[in-house]
Amino acid sequence: MRFKQFEFLKFSFIFNGLLFLICFQTLTFQEASSTNSKYFESTNESSRTNNPKKNFDNINNTNTNNNTTTFVSQNQIINDEEKIKIVAAGDFGCSPIAENNIKQIELQNPDLFLALGDLTYEPSMDCWYDMTEKLDSKTKIAIGNHEDDEEEEGSQELIDSLLEHYNLQNSYYSFDYGNVHFLVLNTQLEFSFDVFKITEEEREEDEEDDAKYYTTTLKDLLATYNIKGEIPPYHLLDEEVIVEDIPIETEQYKFAVTDLEKANNNSSIDWIIVMIHKPIYSSLSSHSQEYIMREKYQPIFDKYGVDIVLQGHNHIYDRTLPLQFNPNNISKPIVDESNNNRTTNKFVNPEGSIFSVVGLGGRSSHIFLNEPDYVVKQQNGFGFLSIEINGKELDAKYYDIGYECKEEKLKESDLDEGDFTIFDMSSCKKDKSKDSLEIVDHYTISKVR
Repeated sequence: MRFKQFEFLKFSFIFNGLLFLICFQTLTFQEASSTNSKYFESTNESSRTNNPKKNFDNINNTNTNNNTTTFVSQNQIINDEEKIKIVAAGDFGCSPIAENNIKQIELQNPDLFLALGDLTYEPSMDCWYDMTEKLDSKTKIAIGNHEDDEEEEGSQELIDSLLEHYNLQNSYYSFDYGNVHFLVLNTQLEFSFDVFKITEEEREEDEEDDAKYYTTTLKDLLATYNIKGEIPPYHLLDEEVIVEDIPIETEQYKFAVTDLEKANNNSSIDWIIVMIHKPIYSSLSSHSQEYIMREKYQPIFDKYGVDIVLQGHNHIYDRTLPLQFNPNNISKPIVDESNNNRTTNKFVNPEGSIFSVVGLGGRSSHIFLNEPDYVVKQQNGFGFLSIEINGKELDAKYYDIGYECKEEKLKESDLDEGDFTIFDMSSCKKDKSKDSLEIVDHYTISKVR
């Protein structure tokens, strides 16, 4: 009997000891968890000023009347050495080529996907939302003319759908991601050489249209702005047109000036990238360069240190040398001769911005009608631009996704009718002999103190 009592007491002692150890471990774990939580909270708090970070700090001009601003932050701490990967392209449409391009972009696993406008060419955004579902949280968009009522399929409803889907309160906005500041402008709010053939009947149909218009000819318009640059040949210089009188000091312009000044003065920002649809600089193709937007915005790009301007609209890929605005001749930008590097494409502390049209998302490919001396690369193959940023080093590559298409032989009469497509799109096939993407342009920028 004593033996059984001893055995019972022995097991009871062991059981109570184990229970004590379990309780002690649980208590210790809870205390440790509490301590770690406080540590991470403190780290996040201090990271606002001391640590580099990836973030989506959306800065939306939410009310153009009182200039209120809303900040939506989603910050994540990163190491100094971690790269930021950005992929950009525009002018997609809903074709199989566009779908394949999106899949190739997904495989890049970017931190950010910049969509440069003209996303579906349809009166609905459904195919775009379906194609880019896996990239949805990484996507930032610019408004193109095919989202706007400038085109038949465009509408304010399309724009509203995009703003709601991507949680934007305005069609122009800015955000920070790590040490990069992004400014997104809506070129549909600006005077454009694409939008001057407006008849009185069309204007009278819009009862809510309180804009001011005036009548001129394209020839006089170019002379007024001292523009000697080339324009697509289908434009008739002596044709009388009605144009909207858009003032310089628009709400978008004032937002851009304030935003770029703030970014330029922010010591944690090393790079500034601007994202637009209609191009300020472009090789001559289906659409002309937007000279008046150039005169309006490039001086502030120069003043506040914009590094790269990403554009669409023309269905081409091209890239300029670093350019500054030339007030004496709007058609001839100032090239940074110290970085006039066409062979190695390595730029060190360049003066001016690199302008790139990335309009080969999948809709079609357009003919090049010239090669300006400040343009260093032209490409017709469908693809995307990939930009990797590591501190003060930037590495950019344009990838051709490998489609072979039958080339159309365009005649002058085709151009007169506005047909600039150089490929028979129904003939385009994926080149199975190319297992990997082809890099057709590669440049770097270094900021050395």
